[in-house]
Amino acid sequence: MANAKGKSKLTTNVIQERALLSMLAGMQFGGDRNIDAVCGYTKDPTTDDYKSMYDRRGLASNIVDAPAKTTWRKPPEITDGSEGKSDFMREWESLRKRLKIYHYMERVDRLAGIGRYGVLLIGSKEGELDTPLDAVKSAEDIIFLSSFGEVYAKIKTFVTDTNDARFGHPLTYSMDLSGDIGSGAKKSPTDDTVHWSRVIHVAEGLLENEIYGEPRLQKVYNYLQDIDKVVGSSSEGFWQTAVPGYTIGPKKDYEIDDDGLEAAKEQWQEYIHGFQRLIATEGLDWGEIKGQPMDPSKMFEVLISLISGKTGIPKRILLGSERGELASTQDEANWLGRVSERQEQFAEPLILRPLIDRLISVKALTAPQEGEYAVEWKGLFYLNDLEQAKVYADRAAAISAVSGKFPLDMFEKSELREAVGFDPEPEGKEPVTQALDEGDDEVKAEWEELGT
Repeated sequence: MANAKGKSKLTTNVIQERALLSMLAGMQFGGDRNIDAVCGYTKDPTTDDYKSMYDRRGLASNIVDAPAKTTWRKPPEITDGSEGKSDFMREWESLRKRLKIYHYMERVDRLAGIGRYGVLLIGSKEGELDTPLDAVKSAEDIIFLSSFGEVYAKIKTFVTDTNDARFGHPLTYSMDLSGDIGSGAKKSPTDDTVHWSRVIHVAEGLLENEIYGEPRLQKVYNYLQDIDKVVGSSSEGFWQTAVPGYTIGPKKDYEIDDDGLEAAKEQWQEYIHGFQRLIATEGLDWGEIKGQPMDPSKMFEVLISLISGKTGIPKRILLGSERGELASTQDEANWLGRVSERQEQFAEPLILRPLIDRLISVKALTAPQEGEYAVEWKGLFYLNDLEQAKVYADRAAAISAVSGKFPLDMFEKSELREAVGFDPEPEGKEPVTQALDEGDDEVKAEWEELGT
């Protein structure tokens, strides 16, 4: 096996080179102006910076959470062609429910977006955490799943053997498991070493390697700091101008003594803290310092548009308001289209299948029928009640127009009921057919009007 120290040195050099490139991105006029420094932007935000922004800023958490929550809103179905009758399907359904698998997948998806990666820890009765998980006796030996972000799951060593198929991948992790243990439990302050075979490594936005992805806040971090400036300065400006300030000075050619100054202070205190609305002083001029806070809405809208454009998340989702600012149908379709691609290109190949394949490889799951299984994602697009009602109304109008306002001449009653959202037949009732009395005068009149 190659020297791990050499691998670490190479990684350090790469990080330093990237930091230099990041710094150059903010330089203008041949290096005379540093935009990052002038605007107060954080240079090379760390995972801790992203975690702090996620924890303290609702907008940042929406940027991280929205893709994951929408991706796993409708969990996929796993099939192997046996219609649920194979050992694989029965064992998978049992594990899925017992371990809340999709719940933890959504969580690790969110955690992976805070930093450069997240990990899903597979808890087993077999072996210690720092030893390989080769095989278990049955599915019952898989006892828990747990999700961690980069902050609490550091890569400790890498596979450095160039003849190994996993060259360059993590060999062990140093994981802080204290979050999974009750606060009253005793635990060593040192982190646990975990072998890679007990971990599903999840990273999104991979480009130059298979390990470190791109934090979801990385390319909008400056915009988020700008929003802090806009919102914070506007709030402070309102605070400063809500209660006017005053200047106090002696009148022209008038000298005020200490007693007069003390009396003025008392008057001022009564005005500020009491109910007195008049200030009576001798020899002093009072001048109000007027200020007008600026309206931040336009600048805020610009920043939200920039963030929405980069992330592809509609503004109403960014702002956490499903009804506050309704996106157009096209915006909704574009967003759900991106999420659908994400399901097939990220969630399935980099989270779901690696877990299922790992469980099969350690014999926690029986191999699927004919050795293959399929992942079927459900459609994400749906209509609210108002939108669905409009669809039914449009259908009814179209049927009426096509049939010349006599839909029963062209369609069965059950078809018409289904077209407008009802069950084919009234629940619990048999259709009733009433015979017409052709001798009745009103019936005759109706037939004549219809030209029959």
